[in-house]
Amino acid sequence: MNNANRNISLIIPTVLIILGCVLQFFFDAFPLQYFKFPINLIVIIQLIAIIVALYLFLKNKKFVKFLSSGYAAISSISLFTLLVTIMVLTHQNGSDKGIVAALGFNNVIETWLYAFSSLYMLISLGLVIMRRLSFSNFRNVFFFINHFGLWLVIAIASLGQADKIKINLTIPEGELIWYGYDYNDNYFEPDFAILLNKFNIDYYDTKLAIVDDYGKMYDAKMFQPCEISKGKIISFENYVFETVNVYEDAVIARDTILFVKGLPEKSIVAEILIKNIEDKTETKAYMQNSTSFHPPQPLELDKDLHLVLLNPEPKYFGSEIELFTKSGIKNEKHKIEVNKPLVLNNWTIYQTSYFKSPEYSGFVSVFTAVYDPWLKSVYIGFALIFIGGIYLIFSRQTKKNNLK
Repeated sequence: MNNANRNISLIIPTVLIILGCVLQFFFDAFPLQYFKFPINLIVIIQLIAIIVALYLFLKNKKFVKFLSSGYAAISSISLFTLLVTIMVLTHQNGSDKGIVAALGFNNVIETWLYAFSSLYMLISLGLVIMRRLSFSNFRNVFFFINHFGLWLVIAIASLGQADKIKINLTIPEGELIWYGYDYNDNYFEPDFAILLNKFNIDYYDTKLAIVDDYGKMYDAKMFQPCEISKGKIISFENYVFETVNVYEDAVIARDTILFVKGLPEKSIVAEILIKNIEDKTETKAYMQNSTSFHPPQPLELDKDLHLVLLNPEPKYFGSEIELFTKSGIKNEKHKIEVNKPLVLNNWTIYQTSYFKSPEYSGFVSVFTAVYDPWLKSVYIGFALIFIGGIYLIFSRQTKKNNLK
């Protein structure tokens, strides 16, 4: 019997992989859009009813016994883990072509294979729960809480995707925007609008680096890019670099510098004094970073090496906004920052990017808004997993101590 179960545990994932890939290749993505609320809720209820019926009326059948066994659990978890690994290794919602796109691996959640894998895991896990469904002791109660929480998370994470919406909103400073686009560039109007009052950004100090004639960074073991500031001294072989001054919003104009406000990108000019210890010479010159509107101005050390100013990296950026909604919210002020999103009903609005363009006088802020009405239910599932898991861990430890 064990050999038969072992063979079945290998056959089922193999068949599901072949069937899923064939359907994906010939019929494209799994039609997840047909499972929007309330259809997905009905399917979840029906799936629970089917699992209960299988256990009550067919629990002595060999195949049902297999589905509630450890072999099926390992088999279904392995297949699901394989898909999660593919999701991690491939760019989801990307523009991949070839076999990756043909098999749907650039959007795994909308593949037939993911649907089959989820269904296999839900039925197996559901039957395991039914087999242990007994409230005769606390351990069984918390086993049910833990495993039903996991079942709930998988079911909602799979079918709840049908209701999930993800759009990008690009908003220039001073403008009100009420629409966005998804990753397929489909136009979408959410039930809110955002007015960007001000975009705030703070940078790390710019860094000095050494590159060769091809722009390749010098050996990091010999010289690491260093942040510079007024008066800072950096040594390299027989050279000493002293930062005389650092100027922001500046560009080099022949032998002097010009200050220009409202540049579309961060433009830095550094005045550097280069001392050659070997031949005891000093050279003072200006250098600047590279932007889309001017090339970099490096300093030559010798025929093979050049001193360059790297573009400053953002340390912080966020947006001061006013929120408007169809439900009646007007001029409600908020700050949206990286890792500090704005939660609005079932929407979560993230600060994801920014840019500057000659078309606008200020910054342009990019937000990603995610609509997920099932998110709270997923949190409930995780809470059940945590509560049940904690009890099972401690009860097992208590049992071991009693045996001693």
